[in-house]
Amino acid sequence: MAKKGGSEFGGEINAGSDAWNVADGYTKLKILRQLIMLDRWDTIAQFGTEEIDEDIAFDNNQLRKRRVEGLQRMYSTIKQLLGNVVFAIKKDDQAKVKALVDRVTNIEEFMERAFEEKEDLVSHVVMFEINEVVFKNIIGILQDVKDKLNIPLNNAGLIFRPSEEIDLDKIMNEIIEGG
Repeated sequence: MAKKGGSEFGGEINAGSDAWNVADGYTKLKILRQLIMLDRWDTIAQFGTEEIDEDIAFDNNQLRKRRVEGLQRMYSTIKQLLGNVVFAIKKDDQAKVKALVDRVTNIEEFMERAFEEKEDLVSHVVMFEINEVVFKNIIGILQDVKDKLNIPLNNAGLIFRPSEEIDLDKIMNEIIEGG
C-alpha cells in the first residue's frame, strides 16, 4: 500500500513499500539533499562563506550580498522541503508541520526588509546593506523550523527507517554522487 490515512493537509505513506519504488531516491534527493543544503545556506547567510579564510577573496559588499543570497536560498529551500514532505507526514504530526509551513509563509513579507540594495549615483556601484535585526530574526526562525521539522520527518520514516542500520557515510557519498 503506497498511501494510507490522510487528511486535508496530508497523509501517511509507507516509505518502505514495494509499491512506491522511488521512495529511496525521492528521500535522498528531495528531502536529505535539501536538509544538507539548508545547513550550507545557513552558514553562508551567517558568514558570507562556508569556510574560514575563504572570506579574504571577497570585499565587504560581496560578503553582504552572499549573505543575502544565502538567506534567500535558505528560505526557498525550506519551502521546497516542506512541499516535498507534507503529503508523507503522519497524522499525529500534521498540525506541527502545518504550523511550520505557516511560520515560513509569514516570513515572506519580511524578506525584502532584511536588506537594502543601493546604487551609488556617481560610481554606479551597487551597495548592499543588511538590517541585521530583521536578518537574524529570519535566520533564527528558519533554523528553528528546520530543527523542528526533523522529528516529524523521522517519525514518517523519511530520515531513518526504524529497523535499519544507518550508514551515514554511504548516504552522504550517494548524495554527492547524485543519488
